[in-house]
Amino acid sequence: MSKKLATVGIIPARYASSRFEGKALVDILGKPMIQHVYERACQSNLLDRVVVATDDQRISDAVSGFGGEAILTGPAETGTDRVAKVAESLSDDIIANIQGDEPLLDPKAVDQLLQPFLDDSTTQVTTLMQQIENPDDYYDSNVVKVVVTQSGQAMYFSRSCLPGNLEQEWSASAPNFRHVGLYAFKRSHLLDFTRWERTPYETSEGLEQLRFLENGVSIRVLETKSSSIGIDTPDDLKRLMQFLKA
Repeated sequence: MSKKLATVGIIPARYASSRFEGKALVDILGKPMIQHVYERACQSNLLDRVVVATDDQRISDAVSGFGGEAILTGPAETGTDRVAKVAESLSDDIIANIQGDEPLLDPKAVDQLLQPFLDDSTTQVTTLMQQIENPDDYYDSNVVKVVVTQSGQAMYFSRSCLPGNLEQEWSASAPNFRHVGLYAFKRSHLLDFTRWERTPYETSEGLEQLRFLENGVSIRVLETKSSSIGIDTPDDLKRLMQFLKA
């Protein structure tokens, strides 16, 4: 009988967000945002444990206040680095990096990330993609695009229009996919990632996941129908509240 893989979801949450300071603690329907994310992550059928990784005692206290688990990490350059700081002290086989600013996180999306590790022992990293349904998103450099092989392995991620012809014309019939920024990793690959130097395409695109591809680590990309609302600015929070009231 094969060993059961231990899985942990780590939610990176920092206080000093440049576009929305303290957003992890902003009130949404009587709960801080980080609590919404935590509770939804705990609804995953495949996670054994959920931990908040934070650099701020206020966030740690809030998580403890609603009965959650938080670990203080100190400074970290990126959310992935913060997740890795916690992963170093854990023995879990699989680490899910769950964004701390998505209070409508779908637990099924987390399960979708984790299932390939249970089905195929060669899986190294997983992430999600979603069909792009309008030209505005296709042309928007803030919407990261991904192209995959027929077996579902990432070939490349870019802020540019992918796929596209010389005129970069929008086509609803083309396989246009946006990257959904949830990840799961084998613990060893996550720790390797933080030890590697930044890579040329990663630097050019401003997309850290390219560091895996440039170092020969495959990324399995799964199409999801799940949708969420990320909170990057106060305006995003206003839109979320309008959505919840509707």
